[in-house]
Amino acid sequence: MGTEARVASCLMRVSDLDRSVNFYCDVFGCRIAIHESDAALLITPDGFQIYLRSHEASSTRGIGDVGVEQIIWSVDSDDELQQIEQRLRAYYPSTYSNTVNGISFVDSVDPDGIRVLVTYPTPEQLPREVIDKRLR
Repeated sequence: MGTEARVASCLMRVSDLDRSVNFYCDVFGCRIAIHESDAALLITPDGFQIYLRSHEASSTRGIGDVGVEQIIWSVDSDDELQQIEQRLRAYYPSTYSNTVNGISFVDSVDPDGIRVLVTYPTPEQLPREVIDKRLR
């Protein structure tokens, strides 16, 4: 049936490029592949690409605006989840964590107020059976 496509990268508009680059590198261990005056390409430890583009912050989205609302991260161990939670709390003290149906969630925001959700175990380790209410 042809080739299989897979998600390899995403584009995020941010209000302060350097602040966002520092956040994603500090919290998630991304490395900087390209850094220009108005854009950067970050690579996650597993090779996913995050393009950050500086853009004036907008408090609301227009009715016709569609696209990526958030990225959900998953980690391979509870220790790793706790370490990321601590790093997120350094940026956003109101970071929240809980466990539902055997899945632990850490819920926070990035420097632009974009929601950041981290889960353990990964979907490969524990396939999802329901869509959590926080994703609705």
